[in-house]
Amino acid sequence: MMAIRALALAFLGAALLSSCSQGTNYPTNRGDGEYNLEAMALTQNDLPRGFTQGDGFEFKADEWAQLYNSDDPDATVRQLEAQGWLRNWVTEATPDSFGRVLNIRSISTLYTDEKAAQESTEKFACGLPVPLSEKLEPFIVSKIGEETNGFFLDEAIDANGTTLTYTTVCFRTGRIVHVVQQGSLPGLQDIGSSLRTAESMLKHVDAAYDMEPAKDDG
Repeated sequence: MMAIRALALAFLGAALLSSCSQGTNYPTNRGDGEYNLEAMALTQNDLPRGFTQGDGFEFKADEWAQLYNSDDPDATVRQLEAQGWLRNWVTEATPDSFGRVLNIRSISTLYTDEKAAQESTEKFACGLPVPLSEKLEPFIVSKIGEETNGFFLDEAIDANGTTLTYTTVCFRTGRIVHVVQQGSLPGLQDIGSSLRTAESMLKHVDAAYDMEPAKDDG
């Protein structure tokens, strides 16, 4: 069984902790190319002193599927497509020196419709490429956007077994799911800091929705 399907069980407890809608209206009827995911991302000004924002990247389904490390990437692509996954925009920032937080990541993922985005938030780890072996530990989060989840995610970063714990805050606006992750050594997680960073991202998200939609080149 693929990790994506298995996450439906692993994420059930986190779904029960999801925050309800704040009542903000986010249009879901724009063309797929009219959502400016890049404009929704964290910027250099949102980062703590000493952090540097790298270039952002757009992933398509076949590229994102490679991150699952599946034995059958084509099957993973088909599952992503079945879930309504269209494309995302990812940024990553790192510090100039070792500290409490070792990286900050933002991801915005566009889905085919609002239902698909809701299912991603509640069942499929907010679109993150999480393998079956990873453990998700949910925590309660305040309301951000229309639906919110929070969980810790451990990730090995080298062959020596060094692990980072990602404090992950996920929130949905319409048919887009946004993720903010702050990586730190186990035991140094800061939920409050991650929530504040997610709230900073929400400001960019709201501004992007208010902008004139970009033309769909497709």
